[in-house]
Amino acid sequence: MIRLILAIWFALAGVAMATPVLVKTGEHDGFTRLVLEYRGAVDWQLGRSDDGYDLAIAKATPSYDLTEAFKLIGTSRLAGISTDPENGNLHLSIACACYAIPFEFRPGIVVIDLRDGTPPKGSSFEHPLTQTLAPKTAAKLTTTPWSATSGYNWTVEAVTQLRGNRLIQSPPADTALQPLRNTLLHQLSRGAAEGVVEMAKLRPGSGPILTRPNDSFDSARVGLGELPGVAVSNGLSDHQNIGAQGQRCIESQRLDVASWGDGTPVLAQMAMSNSSLIGEFDKPDAAALQRAVQFRLSIGFGVEALQLLQAFPTDLADRAIWKSMAKLVDGRPDLGSVFLGQQSCDTSAALWAVLAQPDLRPDQYANTDAAFLAFSALPIGLRRDLGPTLADRFIAIGADRTATRVRDAILRAPGGAGPDATLLTATLDMRTGDPAAAEAVLQRMISDPGPGTPDAIVALVEARVAQDLPVAPDMVAAVQAIVREQIGAGAEPAALRALLLATAASGDIDAAFSLLPKAPDAEPKLWRVLSLLGTDDAVLAHAVLTPNASLPHIEPQTAAKLAERLLLLGMADSALKWLPDAAHFDPILLARVHLQRHDARAALRALTGQSTKQAVMLRAQAMLQLGENDAAAQIYAEAGAAPSELRALGKAENWAEIGKHGADPWKQVAAELAPLPSSNTETARVEGPLAQGKRLVENSAATRSAVDKLIAKIAQP
Repeated sequence: MIRLILAIWFALAGVAMATPVLVKTGEHDGFTRLVLEYRGAVDWQLGRSDDGYDLAIAKATPSYDLTEAFKLIGTSRLAGISTDPENGNLHLSIACACYAIPFEFRPGIVVIDLRDGTPPKGSSFEHPLTQTLAPKTAAKLTTTPWSATSGYNWTVEAVTQLRGNRLIQSPPADTALQPLRNTLLHQLSRGAAEGVVEMAKLRPGSGPILTRPNDSFDSARVGLGELPGVAVSNGLSDHQNIGAQGQRCIESQRLDVASWGDGTPVLAQMAMSNSSLIGEFDKPDAAALQRAVQFRLSIGFGVEALQLLQAFPTDLADRAIWKSMAKLVDGRPDLGSVFLGQQSCDTSAALWAVLAQPDLRPDQYANTDAAFLAFSALPIGLRRDLGPTLADRFIAIGADRTATRVRDAILRAPGGAGPDATLLTATLDMRTGDPAAAEAVLQRMISDPGPGTPDAIVALVEARVAQDLPVAPDMVAAVQAIVREQIGAGAEPAALRALLLATAASGDIDAAFSLLPKAPDAEPKLWRVLSLLGTDDAVLAHAVLTPNASLPHIEPQTAAKLAERLLLLGMADSALKWLPDAAHFDPILLARVHLQRHDARAALRALTGQSTKQAVMLRAQAMLQLGENDAAAQIYAEAGAAPSELRALGKAENWAEIGKHGADPWKQVAAELAPLPSSNTETARVEGPLAQGKRLVENSAATRSAVDKLIAKIAQP
């Protein structure tokens, strides 16, 4: 009986260990966490490797499920994760200045934290594994390899599949060849698009199969030695439609919207699609329902497509896809879309994934080329409806060039492009740094009122402010009306921002600052408007900060302009508060501020290394403030500023230099005030008191005459 119990126990343990261990991860402030949940208590050991850490399990070779390893994290700390084919150890590749701290949360749950910084002194986990706890057997490659540089690495799995799931030590991908792969793939793609290259699909165990003209390659790779031969292919059968992070992509054939209509009049197609929806025994006909739903999606009738799916429930495989597309074609959000996370796919799913994610960030890779190709294949009606939204998504992630291609694809089609396309043109002009062109487009749009006029007025305010131009009061009134109409709507934030900026640019700075809590994102622009268009009173009212006030988050150019305005108003101390970091501001401006504050030494420090004429003149002024008049005169002389040099010599009472280099009447005064020659001094010793007095009176009269001439010639200040 005991033997039977032990046998069952070990059998259950073997089954539990055979179940893949799911590796879950999470990103936290300062560390990345990995959680491995085994089916029972395990004896584990973690040690350093060449590029990271190895986790070994004693007396067992567990398989790991890595499909969710990078679902919630990036590769800033954990660059890659894989299993060692020789001993089954779990290998963690590290791409940061960080260290691992493992612990056992409870029996069977091992947690590994990758923390920023240096490991604690004496940490045992920084030493290589002292012994191989896992048995050295050739483990099957049942896991998914990952890499920081290429994301999902299909080479190992492809070779394994090609060789019948036998472990193959294939040559690793040489990263130095990646530019060549990219170039080959790009040139072959161009050739295929131009019809000079005919692509062929490769299948295991067969030769190349020529493609038909309408065949598509949903994903492609260029192999240079990793697989037998040199080939461009879309992978093996188990690797079709794999995204950059290893996720399964929805195939383009299931999203071929252009084929969901036949070109006949819409009314005729609508009538045809409504027929035969109910089949035998009053059950919905799946094929007829599919045609009806797909047709409505192709003409942008999302609500109607959803109503059909609700009214005729069936178990169609693409039901979830259509439900998401129905919301997206109507411009509605779909937080649980089946397309989430597929923006990196090579298939048409990239288009719908981009549309489904309004919060797409620049650091999230999106396959903009695949998305644009899918967009350009849409019926023209959908292109006009979805194009502006798609372009906005591209602009948000910095893909301005692709956004321009979207705009062009709309404008090239016959018929009117619509107000949204016109607004998109203005937006792209703004993005490319041409607000004047955007203003011209918007002015034409406003002159012909229509449904897009409110959005055009809001955009026009942005274009005017971007050019540092004032806004007319009647436009402020128009924006106020738009704000009242948009209360509670999605466009309200943009309208409030436009109202604040229009109010400021019209001259009412105080009212604009009162609106700031409702549109805080407009604060940098508001300060810029104040610095360029605000009156002196407005600058004094808002830019003179209290000693403990913190600076707003504005551009250095705006801060410098505010400091210059305050400097011209004689508020040097207030101006200096806007220039906290000397490295980010013009040294000339800093020197002017310091000189007005009578801090000549700080001015000289600011001018270190500056050699422009203005810097030289400011350096001389600093020397005058320090009382170094002769040094200031020397600087003026080297700069060729003769009048300033004479004034500095006069302050230094250097009459000899003025007498040599000065011009009348300064030269005459200097000659009178210069010390007597030594011969005249000897003569004065033998003269009597009356003779000396007479000579002094004559010299005094001559000096007075020279001074009178100097005063008469020099204009009064």
